[in-house]
Amino acid sequence: DAAAQGFGVVRVEFNHRGQIESITGDDARLDSYTLEPEPLTADAGEKTASRAALSYDEIPPVLARAVLSIEDRRFFEHGPVDLWGIARAAFSWGREDQDFKQGGSTITQQLVKNTYLTPERTLRRKFHEAALASVIESRIRKRDILALYCNEIYLGRRGSIAVRGVRQAARVFFGKELKDLTLAEVATIAGMIQSPARYAPDRHPEDAQVRRNTVLAAMLRDGAITQDEARAAAAEPVRVAPLEHADATAPYFIDYANRVVESRLSPSAAESGQGLRVYTTLDLELQQIAEESINNQLARLEKVFKGRRRPQAALVALDPRTGQVLAMVGGDSYAESQLNRATDALRQPGSVFKPVVYAAAMESGISPLTLSADAPREFTYDGHAKYRPANYGGGYSCRDVTLRTGLVRSLNVVTVDAAMRTGLTRVATLAERLGLPRPQAYPSLALGTTEATPLEVATAYTAFADDGRVVRPNPVLRVEGVSGASALGENGAPALEENAADAEQVLKPSTAYMLTDMLSAVIDHGTARAARGAIKGVAVAGKTGTSRDGWFAGFTPNLVCVVWVGFDDGEELNLTGADSALPAWVEFVRRAVELRPELGGQSFDRPASVTTVEIDPETGQLASPSCPQRERVTVAPAFVPEHECSLHGDPWGLRALAAASSAEQPSTVQTAAADTGDVAEGYYTSATPAAYTTRRAAGATLIEAAVREPKRTDGASRATQVVNGRDGRRRLTNDLRVVPKGTDGRQE
Repeated sequence: DAAAQGFGVVRVEFNHRGQIESITGDDARLDSYTLEPEPLTADAGEKTASRAALSYDEIPPVLARAVLSIEDRRFFEHGPVDLWGIARAAFSWGREDQDFKQGGSTITQQLVKNTYLTPERTLRRKFHEAALASVIESRIRKRDILALYCNEIYLGRRGSIAVRGVRQAARVFFGKELKDLTLAEVATIAGMIQSPARYAPDRHPEDAQVRRNTVLAAMLRDGAITQDEARAAAAEPVRVAPLEHADATAPYFIDYANRVVESRLSPSAAESGQGLRVYTTLDLELQQIAEESINNQLARLEKVFKGRRRPQAALVALDPRTGQVLAMVGGDSYAESQLNRATDALRQPGSVFKPVVYAAAMESGISPLTLSADAPREFTYDGHAKYRPANYGGGYSCRDVTLRTGLVRSLNVVTVDAAMRTGLTRVATLAERLGLPRPQAYPSLALGTTEATPLEVATAYTAFADDGRVVRPNPVLRVEGVSGASALGENGAPALEENAADAEQVLKPSTAYMLTDMLSAVIDHGTARAARGAIKGVAVAGKTGTSRDGWFAGFTPNLVCVVWVGFDDGEELNLTGADSALPAWVEFVRRAVELRPELGGQSFDRPASVTTVEIDPETGQLASPSCPQRERVTVAPAFVPEHECSLHGDPWGLRALAAASSAEQPSTVQTAAADTGDVAEGYYTSATPAAYTTRRAAGATLIEAAVREPKRTDGASRATQVVNGRDGRRRLTNDLRVVPKGTDGRQE
């Protein structure tokens, strides 16, 4: 508030356009003034307090018995591993109709699995789990292991709150301390351990009630409760306390921010129980636009699938210079699924990975104007292995194209060729430096077969948008104690590392700009042309991606945004990225730059280390006046072609000789290359005396250039001609003669 910043009253004046005209405080003009942001949730402070560790003596005995009865009834009798349980697990692992989770993991093994290991279901991991459990039980008492388990066990989510530990479960679901829980509530919490999402009492009360009664029956069996107690508890309906801070805004983002805060808090701050005030990077208005853009596109796709299935979607938007997360959507309904697909869903990015390949190529000295055959090809790697990529849709032009064209048109064969020329290890290393998971060094990596999350893809694209500097995403601006003072950790050190733009120069600025120029052409002429008509007056670059899912990753000078669309179970979407993800991206970016013009920009910052030239896209060489197609491209000076177009122009510099020749009317000539016997015919034009248009006769080779010489005294005309012999060598010949018109006016 104003008093907190040393002012009694702060006056803000606006102009007729709604823009701030002036800010004054106590009659003094201020350059800026910080308003306290709108609260998103009270989760951070509540979570810190409710996560304080319980000792074994603080756990109500009835809760301990409930957990043991349903999870490990012989916990205090067996060792770290229940051998009968291992046998059951191995048996069910070998049967397709059994769930591997059925088996005999002890409390200690579960603690190991939840704390140290991945959730993969293999016998190898099971034995690793058993070995670590043995180490733990050799050093920690059983009762303390049970206390650790009760503190660390994951018990689902409510709102944006990830519930971990029985104390937090009691507070979040029932609004009580552990000691005040009823037997029915105790059994409900114990029952959630097996499947927190399925048995969540707030979302699935009927399933939670069935599971609760199963726990009560187990407790009765073990003598932990009486028949009357079990009957009375089973008769109670499942009730949960109202959630005081229901998060209608950005629940996926809040989860992500909480996770970042927890990972960066010092141990003393995390265990102190003090409340924290976390200031985030979220822009609430952009967040609303993001959610509406995703929901609108999912509604359109629902019509495409005609109600059979509804795909999921995710969106993440970053500031490419600071890494601040401005908006994040992890799915269409947090109430239905708390999986944050923006941060946790690993999927093959497909063609949105291709810019990494071309960036690695240019960093290695390979020009984007290098020619590559757009035709079915086979690549050999590891000495003998074969790889045969195919273009999307199976179409090929069956001619040479530039690598630049390969990216703009998303040609798979050309992209794999670029990766092979660059070196697969170099491509993989660059991907890792850009913040993506490191791919295996196989040719297929060029086509985006290594899984990544939308947030990781957005991180990589910050380097393209910001002169080659990749910046790690950050959802947190700062953290303070509830009193307003900066939160401190051990020995007065900050409890949370302050947010800094942790940027790393991964690409040369020239490489980043050349890639941006290529990705801008994707918007103007390539697979994302739909974006250009919708977003006017703003520089935009990006790439579609189609795997089993649909992707679009793109950026303006000041905003990076990635959209993913697909099914949670990995079923193929059967839609391109242009049809599935691009519409949501276009809607978000268009509305975002309308709301925040500073996120747009009419052009990308151009480094001094690049130059713009005009090329013939057929040859990748400098365009001549005769080239029917021209393309303006931006490249580093080292990549500027040395010669003019050899197909339509003057690659040998013969035009200079024509300057001395007289300008004459076009006359048809016929050439007979004496050393080859090939014949071709064409004509000169007076406007471009060196431009020689040819058409092939049977068996003729293409004549690339010709320069007319002055007429001789006999009226004939000669020219110096460049021809291709059958042996592939180029040579000059003077064997040209004027062919007079026949009496019928036809050329002979």
